Amino acid sequence: MSLHPAAPEDLPALTAAYAQTIQTISDLGHSLRPGDVERETACPGWTVRDQFAHVVSLEAWVQGEEVPDINLTDRPDVKEGIGGIVERFLASRRDRSLEELLEELDFLASSRVQHLEAESTSPEDPAIGPFGPTTVLGLTESRLFDLWVHEQDIREAIGRPGNLDSPAAAHVVRLLFDALPRIVARTAKVPAGHAVILDLSGPVVGRAGARVEERDGKPHGIPLFTGGTDQHPDVVTTTLTLSTQAATRRAAGRVSTADTHVTVTGDEEIARRVLDALVIAP
Repeated sequence: MSLHPAAPEDLPALTAAYAQTIQTISDLGHSLRPGDVERETACPGWTVRDQFAHVVSLEAWVQGEEVPDINLTDRPDVKEGIGGIVERFLASRRDRSLEELLEELDFLASSRVQHLEAESTSPEDPAIGPFGPTTVLGLTESRLFDLWVHEQDIREAIGRPGNLDSPAAAHVVRLLFDALPRIVARTAKVPAGHAVILDLSGPVVGRAGARVEERDGKPHGIPLFTGGTDQHPDVVTTTLTLSTQAATRRAAGRVSTADTHVTVTGDEEIARRVLDALVIAP
C-alpha cells in the first residue's frame, strides 16, 4: 500500500488531524450563507443543521455525557442500538441555533485536544467509544473518520468541496485500504486466482490491492504492494481508478455504486461487486 500524503498514525499526529478537522467544521459553520442550515444532506432526514448537531452531540457523548432520555416512538424508522443512541443525542440538540451548536463544539474540541495533548495521556489508556470499550488511540481514529465524513456531508450539501488533501482524508483512505483484503475476499466474494487494485488519482494519491487465495476451503485476501519479496502466483487483475472524493463517498455509503465515478480495467462484474462491498462506515 502506498499513500501520499501519508496518513497520521501516532496519537500526536491523529490529535493534530482531529484539531484541524473540527476547526474546519467550525469555520464552515461560521461562514454559512442564509438558508444553508436547512439544506438536505446525504444522510436521510438530516439537514446541514442536523449534521452540526450530530457532530456536537457525538463529541459530548464520547466525553461522558449520558444518553438523553428521549422517546423515539414517533420515528419507527430508527432502530435501537447505536442508531437509536445517535438519534437521541441528535434530538437533544435539534432545536438549538447554529450559533449555540458552534459555541459548544468549540468548547468540546478545546477540552478534547487538551486531554489528548496532556503528558499524562497514553495512547493505550482505556476509553469508551460509540461501539464499546477501546483505547484513546482507537477512539481518536474513530472520531477522526466520523468527523471528516460529516464535514464532507456538509460541504457537499452547500456546494463547497475541500479538505480532500488533509491528514484526515488520508486517514479515511488508509482505513479503506486496510479493509480491502477483507472486502475483496469475504464481502465481494471475488474468486480465488483474482486480484483487485484500488488506484486513487488524488488529491490523496494511493494504491492498494488484494489477491484472493483459498485456504482450508475459505477465501483469504492477501494484501499486495507490501514491499515483501515473496513470490505470488499469477492472478487475473481488475483495477478500479477513482478520485479521493469518489472513493471516500462510496466508502462512507453516501453514494450508490451506480453513481460512483470509476474507471475499470478488467472484469466489470468483479468491479461492481467490489464497489457494492466498499462501504466501511458503521
